[in-house]
Amino acid sequence: MVYEVKKDEITQEQWDEMKKITQENVCTVCGADLQIHTNPEKATIEVGCLNREHHGWVERETYTQALRRGEEIHPAIRAAIERKMMPRDELGRAMNLLALRYPKAIVDPPTAALFILDCMRLDIDPLISPAEAVPVPFKSKRKVGEAWEEKVTVTMVITEDGWLSMAARGCSERWAGSPSVERVDDKALAESLCGDPEAWLWKATGRTKDMEPGQMSIAYGYFTHKEWQKAKDGNLPAATQPGNQARVRAIKHWVRENFPECRQRMMDITAEWFQRAEGVKAAQQYIDSEYALISLPEDGEKIGAAAGKQQSGGGKPSTTILSQTKAEEPKKIEVPAAEGEGFHIDPQWLKESLRDLKWSEDTAKTFLVGKYKVSPEGTLEDVLKRLNREQAEEFVHEIQDRLAKIQLDLF
Repeated sequence: MVYEVKKDEITQEQWDEMKKITQENVCTVCGADLQIHTNPEKATIEVGCLNREHHGWVERETYTQALRRGEEIHPAIRAAIERKMMPRDELGRAMNLLALRYPKAIVDPPTAALFILDCMRLDIDPLISPAEAVPVPFKSKRKVGEAWEEKVTVTMVITEDGWLSMAARGCSERWAGSPSVERVDDKALAESLCGDPEAWLWKATGRTKDMEPGQMSIAYGYFTHKEWQKAKDGNLPAATQPGNQARVRAIKHWVRENFPECRQRMMDITAEWFQRAEGVKAAQQYIDSEYALISLPEDGEKIGAAAGKQQSGGGKPSTTILSQTKAEEPKKIEVPAAEGEGFHIDPQWLKESLRDLKWSEDTAKTFLVGKYKVSPEGTLEDVLKRLNREQAEEFVHEIQDRLAKIQLDLF
């Protein structure tokens, strides 16, 4: 199947996506470069192999990817790659390299050590390029007695390379190569999968060594317009490349369905991540959205409910492509009353948070007046005193959520 669009209907977004496909992929059958060409018979512009008998494409493999997936490469190239990899036998050096590469996320030795240990347990490497895992930080503050306590939670995002490498090295007796991926233009199929006929839809097709001759495994990944709008509102990277988001989901889904060993390892460690993020609402929501689709036990129990429990058995693979579950409701941040019906919000925390958000005090006042219909008279502190306890808690959560979105945008 080729990616084709009517010549008089093509958009700039579709043209950019076609160019991206040719840069990053090759023909599944012959390995030749993909080309953008016209089809006079159908009056379309297509991207694919010039040989019309060849269908589909696969990611253009780098030397690093080939090495991580068990292939033999030139010793000089291998040595150059290994110099850039995470030094497993030198934890201190690995921690320093990780902090240099991800300064926004790795801010102290315990965080670096914990992240590295998680990578080692999954046998993935965050220091090679393309990275197999990336740390994303989330910060929150809550009132404990008379002091504000800050909690930093670092959540791991495993890239498509990480998933493929886990399968290749962990299941080498069954690994038969990466799946081919291609865009699917089928509105009826998209609607049946996610309820959005206009969703971005991609398909991953591949096989394992233990499959019958000619047998293939297919998995789909989609990205709906509702998700796209949410990403735009939050200034998230997925808003700029929705097609790529669907493509990555298709690859990850294919690995999960064909290599349940990888899925089980992720089930075990995801429960730990969720437990570590207790009290950090944004981090729990992110973990849930990124990993809930692979962490649902057979009875449909949520990650949050399963956190801390011993996971056993492989569990039944998800029959849906992107099962959505709601995160466990985190504990509310306590905003204790200081006097009368008032409350206390640490002015230093608020000042730093507004600075990070690039909000002036007038901007914060305008937000409060518009949302809670209170009087704008006086300073920001005066306006805050007009809120009730519930509104104060909601305002604190709003600031924290906006800070988390900024951190995601940086990622």
